[in-house]
Amino acid sequence: MDATYSKVKTGIPGLDSVISGGMKSGRSVTVSGPAGSGKTTFGLQFLHSGAKDFDEPGVYVTMSQNIREIKDDCKSYGWDFDNLISDDKILMVDARPFKIQEELIGKDDSLYRGEQLPFEHLTKLILSSIKRIEAKRVVIDSVTILSIQYSDKFSMRQGLQAMVQALENFGVTSLILSENSDHSEIPLEWFVTSGIIQLRHTRTGDTMERTIQITKMRGIKHSEQIHPIELDADGMHLLHPRLLP
Repeated sequence: MDATYSKVKTGIPGLDSVISGGMKSGRSVTVSGPAGSGKTTFGLQFLHSGAKDFDEPGVYVTMSQNIREIKDDCKSYGWDFDNLISDDKILMVDARPFKIQEELIGKDDSLYRGEQLPFEHLTKLILSSIKRIEAKRVVIDSVTILSIQYSDKFSMRQGLQAMVQALENFGVTSLILSENSDHSEIPLEWFVTSGIIQLRHTRTGDTMERTIQITKMRGIKHSEQIHPIELDADGMHLLHPRLLP
């Protein structure tokens, strides 16, 4: 394995130590887990830390929640995205294909204009956003909602693969958030990205136990153990990670 690759620090305390010091620059990684497992927090922490600590601007693309709610949620961790947005360090893009109006869910034609291939439009939107702030990091939250717009898996995989390829060609390091549970079938995004990080949460008595597992990280020596994580006032961190030799 090539140890000389350029590394991207995740900004999640404890995580870099179990993935040989960081993710591979310019690669795409799927962050997968059920609702409430911490995927959005993970993605926003990756972007916030990149912009604030490593001078790496980032693009956040939301497919489900509105941006105002997301920014409000971040304030509980002390992350001020408004300042970073003003300084062109972060760009937040509302790319929701479905928006709720008057209790009806309708397709937002201003965004997708009835296109057969939502990924094509999304890819153009992301690439133009990357250019605007010369982004180095991208988070897409999440691709799962797009899958319902495809009638067959082959087209879905093609669209997803083309998007991942375009992002990697641009040299950005991207996280593709993906909703799934242990019981659902393997999502297509697992096959087309360079890495898979799985987040899980289980209720034990009165407490919620959260864990993280690096299922795949192509070309990187990584821990395969299930590590406990905690969400506190500063965001997400791994509890007592075992360092890689």
